[in-house]
Amino acid sequence: MNYQESTTSMDEDPAISDFKDGTFTPSLTRGSVITYTTDLEDSSVLSTETELDRDYMDAIKRKSAKSLSIPINNSPFYRRRRFWAVCGAFSVILSAIFIPLFFLVIIPNVAQSSVNDSQLNLDAINITNPKNDSFIVSMSGTTSGTGPFSATITFNGPVDISYNGAILGSVELDPIEVSGGKGTLVGEPRLFIIRDKAAFNDFTSKVLSAKEFEWTLQGKASVKTLGMNLNNLKLNKKITILGSNNFNTSVLDLKLTENQDKTISLEILTNVYNPSPIGIETGDMTMQLSYNQTLIATTVAKNVFIGAKANNITLTGVTKAPTTEQDRLNMIAVTNSYLTNTPIITSANILSIVPKNGPVDWLNSAIKGFSLSATIGSNPNPLKLISNLDLGEETLKFTTDEPYSPTISSKNAVADYALPFNIKFTILEVGQKITIARDNKDIITVESPEVPVISTPNQLSLNISETKMQVLDAGKFSDLLADLATNKESEVVVYGKTTILTNTDILGQALIQGIPFNLTSKLQGFDQFNSDGSPPVVQDLTILSGSSNQLFMGIIVVLTNPSKYSTSVGQVSFDMFYKDKKIGTTVIPDLSVVPGPNPVTVMAILDDPGKNPDTVELFKLFLTGQSATVNIKGNEHSTNITSLIPAFKSINIPSSMPPLKTPFIKSSRIVFDNQTANTNVSTGIVEMTNPFVAPISIYAMNSSFSFNGIELGSLEQNIYNNPIFIPGNTDQTLQFPVKMVVDPVVSFTVLRTLALQNNLDVTVLDSLIALSNVSVPEADPNANPTPEVLKSFDMAKFVTTAMAKIPVTVTMDSQVAIGNYFMSMSYKQDIIATTDQSILNMIPALAAPLINHMIGQTEMSFDSVFVQNIDVNSFDTSASGQILNAGSLPATISFPDGAYLYSDNTLLGKVLVPPITTGGDNRFTNSVSKFIIADIPTFSSFSAKSYTAQSVSMELASDNVMITSFGLPIGPISMRKAFQIDGFNGLKQFTVDKVEFPFAVTVDVNNPARVGVELGKVVYDLSINGEQISTVTSNNIIINPNAVSSFTFQGELHLDPKLGPSLISPNPPSVVAQGISVTPPKATGEVVWLEETLKSFTLTVPLNLSSLINGKSVPPVDPAAPAAPAPPAPPAA
Repeated sequence: MNYQESTTSMDEDPAISDFKDGTFTPSLTRGSVITYTTDLEDSSVLSTETELDRDYMDAIKRKSAKSLSIPINNSPFYRRRRFWAVCGAFSVILSAIFIPLFFLVIIPNVAQSSVNDSQLNLDAINITNPKNDSFIVSMSGTTSGTGPFSATITFNGPVDISYNGAILGSVELDPIEVSGGKGTLVGEPRLFIIRDKAAFNDFTSKVLSAKEFEWTLQGKASVKTLGMNLNNLKLNKKITILGSNNFNTSVLDLKLTENQDKTISLEILTNVYNPSPIGIETGDMTMQLSYNQTLIATTVAKNVFIGAKANNITLTGVTKAPTTEQDRLNMIAVTNSYLTNTPIITSANILSIVPKNGPVDWLNSAIKGFSLSATIGSNPNPLKLISNLDLGEETLKFTTDEPYSPTISSKNAVADYALPFNIKFTILEVGQKITIARDNKDIITVESPEVPVISTPNQLSLNISETKMQVLDAGKFSDLLADLATNKESEVVVYGKTTILTNTDILGQALIQGIPFNLTSKLQGFDQFNSDGSPPVVQDLTILSGSSNQLFMGIIVVLTNPSKYSTSVGQVSFDMFYKDKKIGTTVIPDLSVVPGPNPVTVMAILDDPGKNPDTVELFKLFLTGQSATVNIKGNEHSTNITSLIPAFKSINIPSSMPPLKTPFIKSSRIVFDNQTANTNVSTGIVEMTNPFVAPISIYAMNSSFSFNGIELGSLEQNIYNNPIFIPGNTDQTLQFPVKMVVDPVVSFTVLRTLALQNNLDVTVLDSLIALSNVSVPEADPNANPTPEVLKSFDMAKFVTTAMAKIPVTVTMDSQVAIGNYFMSMSYKQDIIATTDQSILNMIPALAAPLINHMIGQTEMSFDSVFVQNIDVNSFDTSASGQILNAGSLPATISFPDGAYLYSDNTLLGKVLVPPITTGGDNRFTNSVSKFIIADIPTFSSFSAKSYTAQSVSMELASDNVMITSFGLPIGPISMRKAFQIDGFNGLKQFTVDKVEFPFAVTVDVNNPARVGVELGKVVYDLSINGEQISTVTSNNIIINPNAVSSFTFQGELHLDPKLGPSLISPNPPSVVAQGISVTPPKATGEVVWLEETLKSFTLTVPLNLSSLINGKSVPPVDPAAPAAPAPPAPPAA
């Protein structure tokens, strides 16, 4: 045995029972409990015997001694004999009394008491295979209150089940295992024998409608516990069981199929809720469904088993078309209830139940007169007939008077639906009440009356006439509008009820009222009027007027409404920002938008834009062809409609403001007059357009135009006293003097670039650029066109083609007034400047470096110069020679006013030079020029000098030289060209060839110079030793250039006889020839300068008549002067 001390408190232990002789005698049994167990299960019993250990007894002694102030005996109790004697006695007594009592009395009584006091709860009583006198039942449940012992309860034989004092029948129950006061009945199918049919029929008829009933279970049971079998225990147990309570029945699903015979096949899924644990296999069940005394249909349910709790039972049947109006209305009511999930109560009378083994009396008796109440329209998962609702093209109108009662209308609203009926029907009209909610708050309600619709089997389309919204929550409504204004969409809950008027073949027109719907939908938003993520675009912009401190602009901005909603909100205003700085205000007089792009007229008011740096920058971008982004922001005062203030306040629309679309300069033309090449000033003819409604006055301009970044010209105008006034939306043609940039590099660069852009061959141009000795980007310095190409090159056509259209960039800073607003305006525009044939007037400026370079490097070389047609103050020259270093440039050089001839910086006269052609071998032959003497004495001096000199330096100069090249006149240009010609060197190389009588003297003159002269008639006086011997004359003297010329002088010889012998002696005297006169053949008078030259020189020659008569020439003696000085011979340049 195992002993265990109780937990009784020492303070509460009545350890002392008697006081004797001043000593307390402890009671060893009072108030103590000793438990012991045997090896048998659950064999715990109570005992009054105990054993106090040493510590417990010592504590009692100390407590007693302390309270009574008596000495304590510290001897251990277990060493005392008395202790052990008492223990032995008590053990024997207790064993003899309590062991029989425990097993024979206590345990059986406890077991019977547990059976009586226990509770039995049946969870399921399932009846199958019912017959008239029996059925199979399986019962399961739980027990409680069965006592502390684990045990097995076994029922001895069948248990009788009684109801209202009558035994219904008997059934064997399975053993119940209990433990810890609880047990479980696991029911196996058992045969239930009906013992009293009348009583059983009474029971079954009442149990279907009863909320609960009571059974009494009677029989014998045995319990096995604590290793013992306790038999013949009595079972007399009353248990309360829930009844079926008329079976709470509802319709879950209803399917209708229209047949060809105009009947409708029904398939009804019902939920039969059985609160009772009694379930029964009823087999095939026939029921008659009716509502409000109208028979709906007779239906059959196959293989029915009605168990505990929920039972889904499918009924099938056929209904016919109603025969009375009341029946039709009742059937419509049933249909309406089902579709709208609005509860109504229908009746289901069970006509018959046929189990699989055939009819059962007690079942038929039970259902006789029993009627089920079936609720239609209480489906916990109601039908979702409307799967989508699209309100279509809505129009919302707001007013200041009723800010929270906007009107709504819609076109082409669409509802997607699906009816569970396969019948022919047409939906004629639809009305609805819609509530929009968000964040579990109802916001708006819209109720529209029934209107005609267009229906298909799955979709409705209708128009909703204008109706007022009912705003249920003003704050939420404004929040929703703000959300829609700034976002693409906003999620809301749309719920409500729809009323439809249908037409069917069987029920006729039926009004179905209150079809519910509850959809989570996304309302499309205005998304800041963005279009596929792109902000609104300013389509057009103009300036309407200007005041002293404001500009008023008219703007057409395209607000793209990405939603399907149209709205009208009246006048609104916004702040206009640029770079986060407010620059003005915008006003939309009547903001109305429809789906898609909406061109909206906006008035923008710029506050003193000329003094606001940000507005100045924006205006400059606008005028110089650059777009800019401005922001339109709402504020508290954007609208007077209270409900829309949060929506408009949240608007922040970035918008791209395009550059000026209609440029100020409509066309431009540059005209070059014949002085442009000299003055660098051309005439700019500009057609200016005022693209604004407001007039523009121009007070000052500082403008330039450039090509590819190269400035070509500029103009400055200060016209405050006479400003240019251009009315709004008008054109005006203006002329301005333009100062051109005349620079060879610029000119050739522009010409070459434009020529390439016009697909012209630039080979010749590149060769001319090389001849000009200027550096032009990308020009080929080695270009060498063939002579044929040069000859065929049409410079005029080349230039006019290349320069006909010059793309230029015009920049202009001006002082203007737009309307009455004065401001500085910077403007920039790319435009095509056109030219005409006057562009050729710029050729001289273009060709100047070329011609100057060409003339600068050329040299004149003369083969011969022959002076002829000598007159009083002029003569002609016939020159032949070559111009060196002229290159291959084909050109004709002309001197319209002649050229002036200088020697030693002294003007000799003017030469009228014929045109000179270059470009071939550059040779000229017998080129005749006319020389006009400027001053006779000066020229006489020059003539005498050139007669004696070997060479003479000269300079040809002109300020009016014209060059014609490639068919274009170039000039006038200035030219000064120095050159040298041969002198006569005194004509020292002459001889007397022969003398004949009558006196004639033949002279040979060897002219070393390349200059010749036609003298005509020349008269000389001959003298010897100062005595004149003859006057001789030659009528046609011509001294050829670089040749020996012979001519004969004739006269009368007046010879002193004294001189005769000396003339034939070996040393004859010298004859001196003195010029007397010269008469050129074409002279119209005395040629003074030529005679003075002739008279200023004498010729001396030995006169040996013997040798001359023999034909032997006599060389001249060193002469004192030449016989006939030649006039100067200026060459043809």
